[in-house]
Amino acid sequence: MYRVIQFCINTNIIVAIAALSLYKITELIFGFKDPQMSMFIFFSTLFAYNYMRINLIIDSTTTHYQSNWFKKHRKEVFFILATSAFLTCWCAHLLGFYFIKLIIIPAVICLLYPWKFNIGKHVFGIRKIPLIKIFLISFTWSYITFAVPLMHQNIEINYLAIDFFFQRILFVIVISLPFDIRDIPYDKIKTIPNTIGIHQSKLFAWFCLLIIDCLLIIDLINSIITLPYFIAFFLSIELCAVVIYFTAKNHSNMFYGVIVEGLSIIMCLFVLIASFI
Repeated sequence: MYRVIQFCINTNIIVAIAALSLYKITELIFGFKDPQMSMFIFFSTLFAYNYMRINLIIDSTTTHYQSNWFKKHRKEVFFILATSAFLTCWCAHLLGFYFIKLIIIPAVICLLYPWKFNIGKHVFGIRKIPLIKIFLISFTWSYITFAVPLMHQNIEINYLAIDFFFQRILFVIVISLPFDIRDIPYDKIKTIPNTIGIHQSKLFAWFCLLIIDCLLIIDLINSIITLPYFIAFFLSIELCAVVIYFTAKNHSNMFYGVIVEGLSIIMCLFVLIASFI
């Protein structure tokens, strides 16, 4: 069982489920269903995260803690990479040209993100831009799991949409911070934890969660969301705050791959239960 979970962590299957869970929250809140969009978000996330780690296989000099596992399981990783790439393209085709136009920019960012380009004596790359990593991830996840589905469904961009989009960005920032804390020994780029420190990073995460709590309370007072949805989101945010408290550099991969990634899945389950009340 441990090996199966470890395989799901290292091949980013749990990450893809987490992204799908955030999208399903969007469906539940705005009352629509789109199986093709669900498939696209799952397989595109699976492709993107395995593609971004391809250098762990092809770069023999890397010292990343997962590099040995990736080299040992390269056939399985390449199979998942090829399959998810095909299914991502197929789902995008089914969703239509308008959808493809909506995702061009994040798709280009995804394809260019892991690579560095030498121009003369200078090395350029998206990853080399200081502190941009976490904000790029949060905006891209929020855009793909929230904004794109709403635009594709021609749902009005009103206060509720803007409010929840901002909350989604903050939430993804928070659940991304533990991974930056974990990667402090390996990151050669500037991130929030290796710039301001772990304790200050946790304070920043709690501040983001406090903003979400305040927005949820305002939404409840103004009857923008129902009490069951408020409780579902509020409990998810408090659970997230607890996980941030226990985050440390020396935790096992299980902590990050199951508990931290599972925060999105748990939020989806809470919201799903709230939708029946």
